[in-house]
Amino acid sequence: MTRIRFKEEFMEEKPSHLLTSNPFLKYVLSFRFLYIFLGGFFFFLISISIDPIFIPTLDMPDFWCKKWIEKRIGYRSAEECVEFTSKLEELKYKHNRRMEKRHSYKNFGIFFSATLVTLVFMLLNPSRFFGERVAINNKTGAIATAVFYGVIIGFILPTFYQLLLPPSTEWLPHELFEIRKARVELILREIAEISNI
Repeated sequence: MTRIRFKEEFMEEKPSHLLTSNPFLKYVLSFRFLYIFLGGFFFFLISISIDPIFIPTLDMPDFWCKKWIEKRIGYRSAEECVEFTSKLEELKYKHNRRMEKRHSYKNFGIFFSATLVTLVFMLLNPSRFFGERVAINNKTGAIATAVFYGVIIGFILPTFYQLLLPPSTEWLPHELFEIRKARVELILREIAEISNI
């Protein structure tokens, strides 16, 4: 005997059927996707919050350098100023070079933090990353996976968010840029005092 199914029964089954049969939707709602998406945004916020306070660069005027030389660093070449229009511009240039190094350290620190956080989550609950009934017996494999996630949420996604979203000056708290302004003014005063010695 054929059983007639009511419309309400189909409506009850449809959402769960969609979640299990649609691989894209299933992946979007998975822990790994949400972790990558939200983790990348979290480290992006940390990165752009650090820059105004801890990496205050100074604006350089036009024609501040008299002589440039090409310097090779490994496999790439870069131009470096060796003769400046004034002592003040030389000190500002050296300050900005230090900020470039600090920016590199910041990027490495964010990558290391993203990798470490991923590794901790992975060791606490490996099934979230590798599937059900999976235990981590090979620590090297876990570290390699954590590094892979660290590259994505510590480097790639923050860069993607920075390109996609409006400039941070338009939506970050104004207080951060007030702190940056105060720090820049203090640095300029210190540089001016040194240049007059």
